[in-house]
Amino acid sequence: MYIETDIAQLEGGSIFEQRPEAEGQDQALTWPGDVVDISEEAICAFRKAAIEPVRSGAYVLRGMEQRISTVRAEISRIWNSALPDDEKNMQISARENEIALLQAGQFSYARAGFPLFV
Repeated sequence: MYIETDIAQLEGGSIFEQRPEAEGQDQALTWPGDVVDISEEAICAFRKAAIEPVRSGAYVLRGMEQRISTVRAEISRIWNSALPDDEKNMQISARENEIALLQAGQFSYARAGFPLFV
């Protein structure tokens, strides 16, 4: 699938377009989309809500390491259970995916300089 992007505004063009019926007339240019006003208070509230899990300690490296240890324990419990093999494989695969995502998060957090604990 090919998606063509409009880069006129990046090349010094205008993102405003004139209506076809307005040719030769002085009419206001139209904005090709919805326009919203976002208050400074709303932006501040959004930023505070986004950083709150980091401040509360929910998303820190040590917390992620504890979750990885918990998931590994779940994997060993599933492996030693009496479930059918296909069910075991499905559940273990899901847990391994969770570990991979947590480790990717650890890498991103460590690279960004987040602390080991709060």
